[in-house]
Amino acid sequence: MLRLLEAVHRASPFFSFVMGLGFAALLFHRTYGEKRSLAIPLHDTVGKVVRTDGKCWRYRVEDATCESSP
Repeated sequence: MLRLLEAVHRASPFFSFVMGLGFAALLFHRTYGEKRSLAIPLHDTVGKVVRTDGKCWRYRVEDATCESSP
């Protein structure tokens, strides 16, 4: 029992270090914004007809302006 307590006492700085890294990662992580993009290549979708919820949809390419970032 005494050897076990001694081992725990010797290992406590290591566990404190690991816990400190975990807390630092939680406090100082960067938040990532959500970015929406087309999951399939554009050339595979243009001109194809897709049926969804009983309706047929045809994809086409249109020029659009991007929203300005604040």
